[in-house]
This record gives sequence, structure tokens and C-alpha cells, in this order.
Amino acid sequence: MRLAAYCRVSTDKDEQKLSLENQRGFYKKYAEENGLELVRVYCDEGISGKQMKNRAGFLEMIKDGERGEFDLIAVKDVSRFARNTCDFLSGIRRLKSAGVDVRFLGSNSAVSTDSEFILTIYAALAQQESENLSKRIIFGKTETARRGRAPRVVYGYDKVDNFTLKINEKEAETVCKVFELYTRESLSCSAIANILNKDGVAGKLGGRWTQKSVSRMLKNPLYTGLLINHKTTTADFLTGKRRELPREDWFCHSRPELRIVSDADFAIAGEILKSRVSGRGR
Repeated sequence: MRLAAYCRVSTDKDEQKLSLENQRGFYKKYAEENGLELVRVYCDEGISGKQMKNRAGFLEMIKDGERGEFDLIAVKDVSRFARNTCDFLSGIRRLKSAGVDVRFLGSNSAVSTDSEFILTIYAALAQQESENLSKRIIFGKTETARRGRAPRVVYGYDKVDNFTLKINEKEAETVCKVFELYTRESLSCSAIANILNKDGVAGKLGGRWTQKSVSRMLKNPLYTGLLINHKTTTADFLTGKRRELPREDWFCHSRPELRIVSDADFAIAGEILKSRVSGRGR
């Protein structure tokens, strides 16, 4: 019997990559011990199991199964197959219609697709576990935001630790130049981006400047020494969709040592942005 296997890790960190290699070895040994021909191991690295559409390896496995390229799929446990009950049942039913059985090998006992009722319970438990994990992550992020967590990457600053930034003097000069070009010379965000690119000024991560990146800079109150966290939160843990929070839920932290531009220049830039957006609307 031809065997395929599926393994997934949710991050691309080194320890997770090692786990992926261990899973491959596990399936190879399983095939040898059960007299099966291991034809392929499908993998998704650094991918969450909450949405099927984002998992290229998983989708390829389903299509190959429907084409009859193997007879059996081995998966270590239900949560590796999917953490979304609807996606789980959809995948199981497509494979079952193609005559492909799925075995979940965790807990030292193989569970096959013979009982959809039992598998649905397992899938629901996996989804609930994922939801609980998401809640714990949201809680942790909310608490660090309340304490003044620094953004991961922001032009004009270097990150010292999770709560500390320091001004990057060279980048700060560019920040001042951007505000000057916008507020005093009335250049558009696109024109400013073109100037920066022409002068060879790289973005924080080495990329090119765009109208959006300049606009985001002009809207960021951090340049006035005000750090604002908790402006959005996760609305749906399965899709990752976020929603904006009301101002009263924001966490505002005064960081005067991080000021690069004056309140007046920041306010002028904001007024110009509003007027230009309004003008485009009309």
C-alpha cells in the first residue's frame, strides 16, 4: 500500500524545523514497520493550521490524493491536520471520496476516518485548543501594550529591548527632512518618496520608499514622543481579522526622550493630510 504523510509546524524557528525533521523520520520508520511504501511526505513550515487556504503543502496533498497518487495518509495527530473543524471535515471528506484513508497516529493508537463522529470531536477539541492559545496570546500582548511595548520596527529609532527605543540620529535627520518637505514645501508623499529613493536613502529594512510609507511616517505620533498601543485587536482568531478599538481603550505613553519633530509640525502635517484626502474625495 502506498503511504503519504503530512507534517506541519506553525513557526519557522530552528527548534520547529528540528521538529519537522523528527516528524519525517517518524513517518519513515512507521512505513518500514508496517510494510508500507512511503511515496511522499508533504510539509508546511511556519504555517498555522487555522486556515486551509494558506497551506500549500496540505492543498497539494489533497489534490494528489484525489488523483490517486497514494492510498493512505498518515498524520501524527488531528491538530497537525487542521485546527479548524470545517476545514478538517472538508479535507477528510474529499480524501474519503477519492478512496484515501487517513490515519492519526498520536497517543500510540491509530485512529482512521471510519468514524467521522469521533473525528469531529477531536477536530473540535483541536480548534478549541487553538482558540484558547489565541486568547492567551492576546492577553499577553495586551498586558505588554499596557506597559508600553515598543514597536518592532520603526524608522528613526533602534530597538534596545521590548520596552525601549533610542533615536537613530541619521534616520532622525531623514524624518525631519520628510516633515519639512511636506509641511513647508508642500510636496506630496509620492514626490517625497521619489526624492528619498533618488538620494539613495533606504527604508528601515532596506526597501524603497513609497507614498504609503511616507504617509505612515507623517501620521505616527511617536515622532512627537507619544507611544500609542492597543489601537486594534484580533476579532476572529480563525481568520486573523482585526478590528479597531475606540480611543478610550488605547494605551498612551509619554516618551519625551523619543521626540524628533515638534507638536506644531506634526499637527500641520495632519491638517494637510486631511485636506488632501478631503480634496481627493470631492
